[in-house]
Amino acid sequence: MQSPSRQHLRRKRRVYHPPLVFWDKITKLWLTKSALLENNRRILSLLSTQTFLPKSYTFAPDFLRRCPATCLQEIRRLSRCGGPNLSDLRHHPAPADFCQYSMVPTSADSRRPTTTHTQTWIGNTTVYDPHFENHLFQNGIYMPFSRYPGGTRPSKPKNFAEITRRVQTPRPSSALSESTTLDQEYEDFLELNQDAAAEQVVITEVLPVLEGKHRARSQVAGGHPFKNLAPLTDGTLASAKPDLYHGARPNQLAPAIQKQLDKQILPSRQSNRPVAPNFFIEAKGDDGTARAATRQACYDGALGARAMHSLRLFGEWATANSRSLDRPTDYLMTQIGHYSLIGSPESYRHGLDAFRNSRDLAKEYRDEIIRQANHRNAGFMPRSPRRRS
Repeated sequence: MQSPSRQHLRRKRRVYHPPLVFWDKITKLWLTKSALLENNRRILSLLSTQTFLPKSYTFAPDFLRRCPATCLQEIRRLSRCGGPNLSDLRHHPAPADFCQYSMVPTSADSRRPTTTHTQTWIGNTTVYDPHFENHLFQNGIYMPFSRYPGGTRPSKPKNFAEITRRVQTPRPSSALSESTTLDQEYEDFLELNQDAAAEQVVITEVLPVLEGKHRARSQVAGGHPFKNLAPLTDGTLASAKPDLYHGARPNQLAPAIQKQLDKQILPSRQSNRPVAPNFFIEAKGDDGTARAATRQACYDGALGARAMHSLRLFGEWATANSRSLDRPTDYLMTQIGHYSLIGSPESYRHGLDAFRNSRDLAKEYRDEIIRQANHRNAGFMPRSPRRRS
Protein backbone atom coordinates (compact mmCIF):
# COMPACT_ATOMS: atom_id res chain seq x y z
CA MET A 1 0.00 0.00 0.00
CA GLN A 2 1.37 3.39 -0.95
CA SER A 3 2.15 5.94 1.74
CA PRO A 4 -0.14 8.99 1.90
CA SER A 5 2.63 11.18 0.48
CA ARG A 6 2.67 9.12 -2.70
CA GLN A 7 -1.03 8.89 -3.32
CA HIS A 8 -2.03 10.37 -6.65
CA LEU A 9 -3.77 13.44 -5.31
CA ARG A 10 -4.27 16.47 -7.46
CA ARG A 11 -3.70 19.77 -5.73
CA LYS A 12 -6.58 22.18 -6.29
CA ARG A 13 -5.36 25.37 -7.91
CA ARG A 14 -6.58 28.70 -6.65
CA VAL A 15 -7.34 31.07 -9.48
CA TYR A 16 -5.62 34.43 -9.82
CA HIS A 17 -7.45 36.82 -12.12
CA PRO A 18 -5.37 39.84 -13.21
CA PRO A 19 -6.82 43.34 -12.84
CA LEU A 20 -8.14 45.58 -15.63
CA VAL A 21 -4.80 47.18 -16.48
CA PHE A 22 -3.28 43.77 -17.24
CA TRP A 23 -5.86 43.07 -19.95
CA ASP A 24 -5.82 46.61 -21.33
CA LYS A 25 -2.10 46.28 -22.13
CA ILE A 26 -2.24 42.82 -23.74
CA THR A 27 -1.49 43.03 -27.46
CA LYS A 28 -2.83 39.59 -28.36
CA LEU A 29 -5.70 37.61 -26.85
CA TRP A 30 -6.10 33.83 -26.72
CA LEU A 31 -9.39 32.03 -26.18
CA THR A 32 -8.66 30.93 -22.61
CA LYS A 33 -10.76 30.61 -19.47
CA SER A 34 -9.21 33.73 -17.99
CA ALA A 35 -9.96 35.76 -21.15
CA LEU A 36 -13.57 34.53 -21.15
CA LEU A 37 -13.86 35.35 -17.45
CA GLU A 38 -12.62 38.88 -18.11
CA ASN A 39 -15.06 39.24 -21.01
CA ASN A 40 -17.97 38.12 -18.82
CA ARG A 41 -16.84 40.41 -16.02
CA ARG A 42 -16.84 43.41 -18.35
CA ILE A 43 -20.25 42.52 -19.79
CA LEU A 44 -21.75 42.21 -16.31
CA SER A 45 -20.13 45.49 -15.29
CA LEU A 46 -21.61 47.19 -18.36
CA LEU A 47 -25.05 45.73 -17.76
CA SER A 48 -25.02 46.80 -14.13
CA THR A 49 -24.55 50.44 -15.18
CA GLN A 50 -27.42 50.40 -17.66
CA THR A 51 -30.97 51.44 -16.77
CA PHE A 52 -33.49 48.63 -17.12
CA LEU A 53 -37.25 48.78 -17.30
CA PRO A 54 -39.20 47.49 -14.29
CA LYS A 55 -39.09 43.71 -14.02
CA SER A 56 -41.74 41.93 -16.03
CA TYR A 57 -40.15 38.51 -15.66
CA THR A 58 -39.33 35.93 -13.02
CA PHE A 59 -35.81 34.62 -12.74
CA ALA A 60 -35.78 30.84 -13.31
CA PRO A 61 -34.09 29.84 -10.00
CA ASP A 62 -36.61 31.97 -8.07
CA PHE A 63 -39.50 30.36 -9.95
CA LEU A 64 -38.22 26.82 -9.36
CA ARG A 65 -37.67 27.39 -5.64
CA ARG A 66 -41.28 28.50 -5.18
CA CYS A 67 -42.75 25.98 -7.60
CA PRO A 68 -45.18 23.36 -6.14
CA ALA A 69 -44.37 19.66 -6.47
CA THR A 70 -46.99 19.02 -9.18
CA CYS A 71 -45.57 21.86 -11.29
CA LEU A 72 -42.00 20.52 -10.90
CA GLN A 73 -43.16 17.11 -12.16
CA GLU A 74 -44.66 18.74 -15.23
CA ILE A 75 -41.45 20.68 -15.86
CA ARG A 76 -39.40 17.48 -15.63
CA ARG A 77 -41.76 15.71 -18.06
CA LEU A 78 -41.52 18.63 -20.50
CA SER A 79 -37.71 18.66 -20.21
CA ARG A 80 -37.46 14.94 -21.05
CA CYS A 81 -39.41 15.65 -24.24
CA GLY A 82 -37.00 18.37 -25.34
CA GLY A 83 -38.50 21.37 -23.56
CA PRO A 84 -40.13 24.45 -25.10
CA ASN A 85 -38.81 26.38 -28.08
CA LEU A 86 -36.49 29.06 -26.62
CA SER A 87 -35.03 30.38 -29.87
CA ASP A 88 -36.65 33.77 -29.30
CA LEU A 89 -34.55 34.22 -26.13
CA ARG A 90 -31.22 34.09 -27.93
CA HIS A 91 -28.98 37.13 -27.34
CA HIS A 92 -31.35 38.46 -24.68
CA PRO A 93 -29.29 40.32 -22.00
CA ALA A 94 -28.95 38.65 -18.62
CA PRO A 95 -30.62 40.27 -15.59
CA ALA A 96 -28.51 42.82 -13.74
CA ASP A 97 -28.40 40.60 -10.64
CA PHE A 98 -27.62 37.40 -12.55
CA CYS A 99 -24.22 36.93 -10.88
CA GLN A 100 -25.80 36.76 -7.43
CA TYR A 101 -27.35 33.35 -7.95
CA SER A 102 -26.00 29.84 -8.15
CA MET A 103 -27.60 27.69 -10.83
CA VAL A 104 -26.54 24.46 -9.13
CA PRO A 105 -27.71 24.30 -5.49
CA THR A 106 -25.48 21.99 -3.46
CA SER A 107 -27.12 22.05 -0.05
CA ALA A 108 -30.25 23.06 1.82
CA ASP A 109 -28.55 26.37 2.53
CA SER A 110 -28.18 27.18 -1.18
CA ARG A 111 -31.06 29.61 -1.22
CA ARG A 112 -28.67 32.25 0.00
CA PRO A 113 -27.26 34.36 -2.85
CA THR A 114 -23.65 33.55 -3.62
CA THR A 115 -21.30 36.03 -5.27
CA THR A 116 -19.04 34.42 -7.86
CA HIS A 117 -17.35 37.38 -9.53
CA THR A 118 -16.00 39.50 -6.67
CA GLN A 119 -13.34 37.27 -5.11
CA THR A 120 -9.76 37.26 -6.36
CA TRP A 121 -7.44 34.48 -5.24
CA ILE A 122 -3.68 34.67 -5.52
CA GLY A 123 -2.17 31.50 -6.93
CA ASN A 124 0.05 30.11 -9.65
CA THR A 125 -2.48 29.35 -12.37
CA THR A 126 -1.53 32.37 -14.49
CA VAL A 127 1.49 30.48 -15.82
CA TYR A 128 -0.91 28.11 -17.59
CA ASP A 129 -2.27 31.03 -19.60
CA PRO A 130 -0.41 32.35 -22.68
CA HIS A 131 -1.36 35.89 -21.63
CA PHE A 132 1.16 35.53 -18.78
CA GLU A 133 3.94 34.91 -21.28
CA ASN A 134 2.76 37.79 -23.48
CA HIS A 135 2.83 40.11 -20.48
CA LEU A 136 6.42 39.11 -19.67
CA PHE A 137 7.44 39.71 -23.27
CA GLN A 138 5.87 43.18 -23.33
CA ASN A 139 7.83 44.07 -20.19
CA GLY A 140 11.24 42.98 -21.48
CA ILE A 141 11.35 39.50 -19.92
CA TYR A 142 12.15 37.01 -22.66
CA MET A 143 11.66 33.25 -22.65
CA PRO A 144 14.30 30.99 -24.24
CA PHE A 145 14.56 31.28 -28.04
CA SER A 146 12.48 34.47 -28.07
CA ARG A 147 13.27 37.35 -30.42
CA TYR A 148 13.17 41.05 -29.77
CA PRO A 149 10.08 42.91 -31.06
CA GLY A 150 12.07 43.97 -34.13
CA GLY A 151 12.83 40.35 -35.00
CA THR A 152 16.50 40.27 -34.00
CA ARG A 153 17.78 37.38 -31.92
CA PRO A 154 19.21 38.16 -28.46
CA SER A 155 22.89 37.40 -28.05
CA LYS A 156 24.02 34.79 -25.58
CA PRO A 157 25.74 35.80 -22.32
CA LYS A 158 29.43 36.55 -22.66
CA ASN A 159 30.24 33.74 -20.23
CA PHE A 160 27.92 31.23 -21.91
CA ALA A 161 30.75 28.88 -22.89
CA GLU A 162 32.19 28.94 -19.38
CA ILE A 163 28.80 28.28 -17.78
CA THR A 164 28.14 25.38 -20.15
CA ARG A 165 31.53 23.85 -19.39
CA ARG A 166 31.03 24.13 -15.65
CA VAL A 167 27.52 22.70 -15.77
CA GLN A 168 28.54 19.69 -17.85
CA THR A 169 31.64 18.80 -15.82
CA PRO A 170 31.35 15.28 -14.30
CA ARG A 171 31.25 15.28 -10.52
CA PRO A 172 33.49 12.88 -8.58
CA SER A 173 30.55 11.74 -6.50
CA SER A 174 28.74 10.59 -9.65
CA ALA A 175 31.68 8.73 -11.20
CA LEU A 176 30.58 5.32 -9.94
CA SER A 177 33.03 2.49 -10.49
CA GLU A 178 30.41 -0.24 -10.81
CA SER A 179 27.74 0.19 -13.46
CA THR A 180 25.37 -2.05 -11.51
CA THR A 181 25.30 0.54 -8.71
CA LEU A 182 24.31 3.27 -11.15
CA ASP A 183 21.76 0.97 -12.76
CA GLN A 184 20.17 0.20 -9.41
CA GLU A 185 20.05 3.87 -8.45
CA TYR A 186 18.51 4.65 -11.83
CA GLU A 187 15.86 1.94 -11.46
CA ASP A 188 14.95 3.23 -7.99
CA PHE A 189 14.55 6.73 -9.42
CA LEU A 190 12.32 5.45 -12.24
CA GLU A 191 10.02 3.83 -9.70
CA LEU A 192 9.96 6.95 -7.55
CA ASN A 193 9.23 9.16 -10.55
CA GLN A 194 6.40 6.88 -11.66
CA ASP A 195 4.73 7.10 -8.24
CA ALA A 196 5.09 10.89 -8.02
CA ALA A 197 2.01 11.90 -10.00
CA ALA A 198 1.07 14.93 -7.88
CA GLU A 199 3.19 18.07 -7.85
CA GLN A 200 3.52 18.07 -4.08
CA VAL A 201 4.92 14.54 -4.15
CA VAL A 202 7.49 15.61 -6.73
CA ILE A 203 8.58 18.38 -4.37
CA THR A 204 8.81 16.19 -1.26
CA GLU A 205 10.13 12.96 -2.82
CA VAL A 206 11.90 13.67 -6.12
CA LEU A 207 13.64 16.99 -5.47
CA PRO A 208 15.59 15.61 -2.47
CA VAL A 209 17.13 13.03 -4.83
CA LEU A 210 18.33 15.84 -7.08
CA GLU A 211 19.71 17.82 -4.15
CA GLY A 212 21.64 14.82 -2.85
CA LYS A 213 23.08 14.25 0.61
CA HIS A 214 25.70 16.99 0.37
CA ARG A 215 23.89 20.22 -0.33
CA ALA A 216 25.67 23.44 -1.12
CA ARG A 217 26.21 25.53 1.99
CA SER A 218 23.45 27.97 1.24
CA GLN A 219 20.04 28.50 2.72
CA VAL A 220 17.08 26.74 1.12
CA ALA A 221 13.37 27.55 1.27
CA GLY A 222 10.29 27.37 -0.94
CA GLY A 223 6.53 27.15 -1.13
CA HIS A 224 5.81 30.72 -0.03
CA PRO A 225 5.04 33.79 -2.18
CA PHE A 226 7.65 36.52 -2.68
CA LYS A 227 5.37 39.22 -1.28
CA ASN A 228 8.11 41.56 -0.09
CA LEU A 229 9.72 42.05 -3.50
CA ALA A 230 8.80 45.04 -5.63
CA PRO A 231 6.72 44.12 -8.72
CA LEU A 232 8.86 43.03 -11.63
CA THR A 233 6.47 44.58 -14.17
CA ASP A 234 3.46 46.80 -13.47
CA GLY A 235 2.11 45.06 -10.37
CA THR A 236 -0.59 43.04 -12.16
CA LEU A 237 1.11 39.65 -11.77
CA ALA A 238 0.71 37.39 -8.77
CA SER A 239 3.75 37.12 -6.51
CA ALA A 240 6.25 34.46 -7.57
CA LYS A 241 6.11 31.29 -5.47
CA PRO A 242 9.01 28.93 -6.31
CA ASP A 243 8.74 25.34 -5.19
CA LEU A 244 12.35 25.54 -4.01
CA TYR A 245 15.03 28.22 -4.06
CA HIS A 246 18.57 28.79 -2.79
CA GLY A 247 19.87 32.05 -1.42
CA ALA A 248 22.34 33.48 1.05
CA ARG A 249 21.99 33.36 4.80
CA PRO A 250 20.81 36.72 6.17
CA ASN A 251 23.99 37.22 8.24
CA GLN A 252 26.08 36.90 5.07
CA LEU A 253 24.94 40.31 3.79
CA ALA A 254 25.52 43.61 5.60
CA PRO A 255 22.35 44.94 7.30
CA ALA A 256 22.80 48.33 5.60
CA ILE A 257 22.67 46.66 2.18
CA GLN A 258 19.60 44.64 3.12
CA LYS A 259 17.87 47.81 4.28
CA GLN A 260 18.68 49.76 1.12
CA LEU A 261 17.91 46.94 -1.32
CA ASP A 262 15.01 45.54 0.68
CA LYS A 263 12.51 45.31 -2.21
CA GLN A 264 15.02 43.78 -4.64
CA ILE A 265 16.75 41.09 -2.55
CA LEU A 266 14.47 40.10 0.37
CA PRO A 267 11.63 37.83 -0.82
CA SER A 268 10.18 37.63 2.69
CA ARG A 269 10.18 39.72 5.85
CA GLN A 270 10.82 36.61 7.93
CA SER A 271 14.39 36.81 9.20
CA ASN A 272 15.13 33.09 8.89
CA ARG A 273 14.54 32.86 5.14
CA PRO A 274 17.18 33.21 2.39
CA VAL A 275 18.15 36.59 0.95
CA ALA A 276 19.29 37.37 -2.59
CA PRO A 277 18.08 34.06 -4.12
CA ASN A 278 19.46 33.18 -7.54
CA PHE A 279 18.74 29.44 -7.94
CA PHE A 280 15.15 28.27 -8.38
CA ILE A 281 13.41 24.94 -8.95
CA GLU A 282 9.89 24.52 -10.31
CA ALA A 283 8.27 21.08 -10.20
CA LYS A 284 5.28 19.72 -12.10
CA GLY A 285 3.15 16.62 -11.63
CA ASP A 286 1.15 14.73 -14.24
CA ASP A 287 -1.31 17.60 -14.62
CA GLY A 288 1.43 20.18 -15.26
CA THR A 289 3.03 21.24 -18.53
CA ALA A 290 6.62 21.94 -19.52
CA ARG A 291 5.62 25.34 -20.93
CA ALA A 292 4.04 26.39 -17.64
CA ALA A 293 7.17 25.31 -15.75
CA THR A 294 9.33 27.34 -18.15
CA ARG A 295 7.17 30.42 -17.60
CA GLN A 296 7.49 30.01 -13.85
CA ALA A 297 11.24 29.51 -14.10
CA CYS A 298 11.56 32.60 -16.31
CA TYR A 299 9.59 34.70 -13.83
CA ASP A 300 11.63 33.37 -10.89
CA GLY A 301 14.91 33.78 -12.74
CA ALA A 302 14.18 37.41 -13.66
CA LEU A 303 13.60 38.20 -9.98
CA GLY A 304 16.87 36.48 -9.12
CA ALA A 305 18.73 38.33 -11.88
CA ARG A 306 17.35 41.63 -10.60
CA ALA A 307 18.60 40.79 -7.12
CA MET A 308 22.12 40.04 -8.39
CA HIS A 309 22.07 43.14 -10.61
CA SER A 310 21.05 45.33 -7.65
CA LEU A 311 23.89 43.96 -5.55
CA ARG A 312 26.40 44.51 -8.36
CA LEU A 313 25.32 48.14 -8.64
CA PHE A 314 25.28 48.78 -4.91
CA GLY A 315 27.36 51.88 -4.27
CA GLU A 316 27.86 52.52 -8.00
CA TRP A 317 26.06 54.45 -10.71
CA ALA A 318 23.30 52.53 -12.43
CA THR A 319 23.45 52.12 -16.20
CA ALA A 320 20.57 51.40 -18.57
CA ASN A 321 20.56 47.90 -20.05
CA SER A 322 17.30 47.75 -21.95
CA ARG A 323 15.99 48.08 -25.50
CA SER A 324 13.16 50.27 -24.23
CA LEU A 325 13.27 53.72 -22.65
CA ASP A 326 10.38 52.71 -20.37
CA ARG A 327 12.49 50.35 -18.24
CA PRO A 328 16.11 50.20 -17.08
CA THR A 329 16.78 46.49 -17.66
CA ASP A 330 15.67 43.59 -19.82
CA TYR A 331 15.92 39.95 -18.71
CA LEU A 332 16.82 37.11 -21.07
CA MET A 333 16.36 33.45 -20.19
CA THR A 334 18.92 31.25 -21.95
CA GLN A 335 18.75 27.46 -22.10
CA ILE A 336 22.05 25.87 -21.10
CA GLY A 337 21.09 22.23 -21.56
CA HIS A 338 18.28 19.70 -21.58
CA TYR A 339 18.50 16.45 -19.61
CA SER A 340 16.18 13.49 -19.28
CA LEU A 341 16.61 11.78 -15.92
CA ILE A 342 14.46 8.85 -17.06
CA GLY A 343 16.15 8.28 -20.43
CA SER A 344 18.98 5.97 -19.40
CA PRO A 345 21.39 5.45 -16.49
CA GLU A 346 23.90 7.69 -18.27
CA SER A 347 21.43 10.51 -18.92
CA TYR A 348 20.27 10.19 -15.31
CA ARG A 349 23.84 10.69 -14.10
CA HIS A 350 24.44 13.62 -16.48
CA GLY A 351 21.22 15.25 -15.30
CA LEU A 352 22.18 14.96 -11.64
CA ASP A 353 25.63 16.39 -12.39
CA ALA A 354 24.14 19.33 -14.33
CA PHE A 355 21.63 20.11 -11.57
CA ARG A 356 24.18 20.07 -8.76
CA ASN A 357 26.83 21.90 -10.81
CA SER A 358 24.29 24.63 -11.63
CA ARG A 359 23.37 24.94 -7.97
CA ASP A 360 27.01 25.19 -6.89
CA LEU A 361 27.85 27.65 -9.67
CA ALA A 362 24.92 29.88 -8.71
CA LYS A 363 26.21 29.90 -5.13
CA GLU A 364 29.70 30.75 -6.32
CA TYR A 365 28.44 33.75 -8.30
CA ARG A 366 26.15 34.83 -5.48
CA ASP A 367 28.88 34.65 -2.83
CA GLU A 368 31.29 36.72 -4.92
CA ILE A 369 28.69 39.38 -5.71
CA ILE A 370 27.78 39.62 -2.02
CA ARG A 371 31.45 39.77 -1.02
CA GLN A 372 32.04 42.73 -3.35
CA ALA A 373 28.89 44.50 -2.14
CA ASN A 374 29.94 44.06 1.49
CA HIS A 375 33.39 45.38 0.64
CA ARG A 376 31.99 48.52 -0.99
CA ASN A 377 29.61 49.01 1.93
CA ALA A 378 32.49 48.79 4.43
CA GLY A 379 34.32 51.51 2.50
CA PHE A 380 31.30 53.83 2.63
CA MET A 381 30.67 53.36 6.36
CA PRO A 382 32.00 56.30 8.45
CA ARG A 383 34.65 55.34 10.96
CA SER A 384 33.86 55.70 14.64
CA PRO A 385 35.76 58.60 16.26
CA ARG A 386 38.66 57.56 18.46
CA ARG A 387 38.44 58.23 22.14
CA ARG A 388 41.12 60.43 23.66
CA SER A 389 42.92 58.97 26.62
